[in-house]
Amino acid sequence: QYFFSMEYAAKGSVLEELSSVKTIPMVRAVRIIKDACSALDYAERKGLVHRDIKPDNLMVTEDSTVKLGDLGLAMSTQELQAEQDGVFGTPHYIAPEQAMGKPIDHRADIYALGATFYRVLTGRTLFTGATVKEILKKQVREPHTPVTQHMPDCPQAIARIIDRMLAKNPAERYQHASEITTDLSDWESLAARKANSSGAAFGDSPQGLTPEQSQQLAAINANRKLMITGIVALVAILMAVFSIYWFVIRDTSVVAPNNGGTSSINNTSNAPSNNGGSSVLPEDVRQANSNVRDALSVANFLVNEDPSTNDYEKAIATLETALAKNPKASADVVADANQRLEAIKTEFEQQAKGALEVVDEWEALRQANEKLVSEWKYKAASEAYSAFITKYEKSENDEILKVVEQARKYFTENHPASVQANQETFEKKAKREVEEARKLDVTLKVATVQGVLERVNAAQEACDDTPYKDRLVDLAEDIERQLAIYKREAERAEQRAVEQAFERASASLQDMLESCRRDIVKGDFKNVGKRTTDWKLGNADYIEYQDKPQFKGITDDLERRENQLRLEHVSLIKLRSALPSILEMSKLLKDKPWPGAVSDILGGPDYLLSFEVSNDLGSQQWNFSINDRKTATPRKLMPGDLDTREKRAALCAALTHLITNADGCLNELMQPSTPGGLPALVGVFAWMSELEAYEAAFPLIKYAYDQDTKNAEVREYYAWGLLGKSNALAARGDKRGAQDLINDLERNFSDTRANNGRK
Repeated sequence: QYFFSMEYAAKGSVLEELSSVKTIPMVRAVRIIKDACSALDYAERKGLVHRDIKPDNLMVTEDSTVKLGDLGLAMSTQELQAEQDGVFGTPHYIAPEQAMGKPIDHRADIYALGATFYRVLTGRTLFTGATVKEILKKQVREPHTPVTQHMPDCPQAIARIIDRMLAKNPAERYQHASEITTDLSDWESLAARKANSSGAAFGDSPQGLTPEQSQQLAAINANRKLMITGIVALVAILMAVFSIYWFVIRDTSVVAPNNGGTSSINNTSNAPSNNGGSSVLPEDVRQANSNVRDALSVANFLVNEDPSTNDYEKAIATLETALAKNPKASADVVADANQRLEAIKTEFEQQAKGALEVVDEWEALRQANEKLVSEWKYKAASEAYSAFITKYEKSENDEILKVVEQARKYFTENHPASVQANQETFEKKAKREVEEARKLDVTLKVATVQGVLERVNAAQEACDDTPYKDRLVDLAEDIERQLAIYKREAERAEQRAVEQAFERASASLQDMLESCRRDIVKGDFKNVGKRTTDWKLGNADYIEYQDKPQFKGITDDLERRENQLRLEHVSLIKLRSALPSILEMSKLLKDKPWPGAVSDILGGPDYLLSFEVSNDLGSQQWNFSINDRKTATPRKLMPGDLDTREKRAALCAALTHLITNADGCLNELMQPSTPGGLPALVGVFAWMSELEAYEAAFPLIKYAYDQDTKNAEVREYYAWGLLGKSNALAARGDKRGAQDLINDLERNFSDTRANNGRK
């Protein structure tokens, strides 16, 4: 059989203690947190993180000592580094980084303890919410309500301690539980002194304890005051014995002069005589006066003899005890003692106030310097610590000297450790991120390492301590070398990706352009524009890489497709107006009838032909009307009726017959299609070429080229005309004629896209 052996917590948990009283008094709350800090300090030194600090995990023993229990979620630092998946802890007390599932360390326990401190003082949790998710979201994003809002009489020092424990950023919290213990002990010491010096509960001031807490504090100090009172009483007894000797025994040995039997010794006192006119004080009054004067001497010794060791508390206790135990002392003696007592209290209060201000200054300096350390201002932080110590090390205030000693210890021990920890944590994280980047996609790999390098460079630029700065420079150089390797990998990978994307985009573009040509054949100019736009906005490869040099040709093809569509559209409109009228056509056909292929498709050698074009881009951009001169209604030929290459070639040949034989038609079509644009004749040629009527279209582009051989665009279209007619002749079996055209293309137009594309 197996069993657990665990220490018995006789008084249950802090949660049970809290449940019975709703809020726990300040003195007890501070004791609880200090005990918990001792446990966390031990855990930190052993490399453990509890991960679930809360009131019900703080167990109370028989003597009210608090111990940390329930280590079910605790993990070592090494385990935390190896396994950080998931969110563990209790929502009301969980640290923000723990709630987000980020890597954590012992500072997460400090946050949870701060939330516990908040709970035991106010009786409230940091945040409330309808769901766990809502509470976690508030832990991460929202500031907590200040403890003073729920507890107006909470000392500002305690409120600052809690706020620092609850900093969202771990770097802004206490870095070690021992620091919290130190600050709470400082507060306890100053609070106790202030309580003693004021003669009332420290909670009487807005910054102090509540009346209930003051009673507890008084109880804590009772034993110490009792001990001091005993010491003072002993001193008083010794002084009294000395006084009796001096004023009674010694005086009786003096020989009185002969003055009629009357002693010349003056035993009068400033106090009124209660001896029926006699100047001799009663024994009990003289003894009381002696006791008070002795106490006054002791008090003066305690605060005046050595300023560096002044003990105001003991001096005040000595006088208060003497006055309380000697009610029969003379009024003038009591008045002198009270006057001195008030002076000592005032001086002590001023000293304590000065020390508190120095404590606040030290706390502010430490927090500011911790921020400087996180900002790589190591030297500046060291200089600030040194300046603080130099400023106060010659003070005669014992409490200030204690703060100086604390600062000196922190400067020589904690500060170097904090600097080293900041440096090593940063360096390890940077190296780990660079190493882990190996597993990433090549693009993410470069971006990740580049980000790490930028942070390291920023750190070394900010660092003001040469040895540490040199370490950061060395680290940056190592990362730069690794980054160069990753960049070369990325460049090669991107080059491959661009090449593959270009191949896919080129194939897709050719398919799209072929679809556009088929739309032109069907007379659907509107869909051509839509296809082009949709392709540019929808092709993923083009969208991603269109700025790459390899994709310039694709961009140019898209632009030419759009420009050619506009050119064809306006050119067909000009063609419609440039063609001869019905009467002019009738006269022309008498002398120059339709060629045989045209006559066959129209129905006769003298049939009349009209050409209609829509002014707007449409799905039926053009159509023909054929008039046989016999019927009243002309026969319509729509683009869909021209379902063979031969039919389309015949209709285009008819248009070429009219253009080349009608008076002024060629000259009119040589006018720019748009201001500064190409001749409309070029646009008509381009349209006929898309209908695969290369032979019918060739005379038109040849005429346009002959008129302006210097125009680069016309020259390019003419080269396409040579290639298209060559293909048409080859298809008819005229290989010689086809080769002659190819020879002309290679000899005179070798630099054109038509020639290079053919290859």
